[in-house]
Amino acid sequence: MSSFKYLLALLSLLTFHAKSQEFTGIDKSDEQAVLSEEDQTPIPFLSSAALLIDYGKLFGQFLDAESKYELGTQFELKNRFVVLGEYGYATLNPAGAYQNTDYESEGSYFRVGLGYKIDMTTKNNLYFSVRYAKALYSDRGVIDITSASGIFNDLIYPFERTGLSAEWYELSMSSEARLWKGLYAGFHLRLRIMNKYDQQEPLDVYAIPGYGRTFDRSIPALNLYLKYAFERF
Repeated sequence: MSSFKYLLALLSLLTFHAKSQEFTGIDKSDEQAVLSEEDQTPIPFLSSAALLIDYGKLFGQFLDAESKYELGTQFELKNRFVVLGEYGYATLNPAGAYQNTDYESEGSYFRVGLGYKIDMTTKNNLYFSVRYAKALYSDRGVIDITSASGIFNDLIYPFERTGLSAEWYELSMSSEARLWKGLYAGFHLRLRIMNKYDQQEPLDVYAIPGYGRTFDRSIPALNLYLKYAFERF
């Protein structure tokens, strides 16, 4: 009788072990199926929306020659294509713009563009983009020429030109690294190419907000930014 009970207990144990193995196999299969489904989950059309601030321009507040602010937005489609926009305001007072002249330009500008995103790693992104930019601004100054000999009268000529505009294009490469969750730090490497601007007489516009010096028809530039992205993938 004891042998029969022992055999019955052994059969029960083997049956339980087989059932547990079967259950474990199904569980692992289900887990793999779930992982496979996650890998195949489609990326939303609007995969990310982000806000950017050019923190490099904030350091310009400590300089006498300029005061600049710039913000941006960025929308990613399918985690590949990028629609972007930027807005800024600047006051420029470049030293030595013109001899014997105190010169200043001030105004706002914006950029809009399209780009393409490349995921280098899980934390690093690379972007290539083309942008159209326009500035609306004014400039002013005082021409002060003193006759060293005193033979001629001194020339003091104040001027102010308002309602000026300029348009240019930009080719840009951007690189960024994830700092924490949706927070990124990165830089834009740009090539600005002037299209047109309102030229003036007798002194031409020297500096345009958002672009720079007018005697350079193309200008390279480097901008540093922080970005927070609301990601949906």
